[in-house]
Amino acid sequence: MSRRGVIGFLLMAMVLLSLVSSCDSTKKVVSPMAHVTDYQWMTAKMSGELKVESGEFSFTGNLRMRRDSTIWLSVSAFMGMESIRTLITQDSVVMINRMNQTYLEEPLSTITMQAPSLREIQSMLLGDGTADHVEIQWGPYRAKIRYSDIHWDEPTSFPIKINKNYQRIKP
Repeated sequence: MSRRGVIGFLLMAMVLLSLVSSCDSTKKVVSPMAHVTDYQWMTAKMSGELKVESGEFSFTGNLRMRRDSTIWLSVSAFMGMESIRTLITQDSVVMINRMNQTYLEEPLSTITMQAPSLREIQSMLLGDGTADHVEIQWGPYRAKIRYSDIHWDEPTSFPIKINKNYQRIKP
C-alpha cells in the first residue's frame, strides 16, 4: 500500500473529527441520542459507511466518551477485526492502525484542520439528538454513523496500548 493510501486509511478515523454536514431525516425521528445535552459518560456501538477516494467501506465499532474529557474509538473495517483505535483528549490524539502496525501520537491541533475543541468534536459525533444517524464530512471523506446499545452515565475505561514494534508516523 502506498504512503498516500496509508494516510488515506488513517484519515478514515479522522473523519470522525470533522464537520457534521447534515442529518437528512425527512420525518421527525425520536433519536436514541436525545440525551446529548445532559450526559457525563456515554458508551455506544456504532456502524456505518465511509466513502473515500478509493471506494466505499462499511465499518462497525465502539465509542466511549466522558464529557469534556475523553473520546475513545475502536473501529473494525475488515472481517470484524479491529483496524483502528483512537484516543482523543483535550490536547492530544493517539491513533493506532493495527492493519499497518503504525501509530500516530500528536497534539490535537496538529491533526485537525480547524483545531476544534474536544467539546466540539463530541458534539459532531453525537449530532443534535434529533436524527437516527450522524453524517460527517472532511474533504473527500464522508461517513454516516448509526449508534446502538447506547448507555448514558455509566463510567467506563479508555484502554489504549501501543505495541513496541509499531512504527510511529507523522501526519
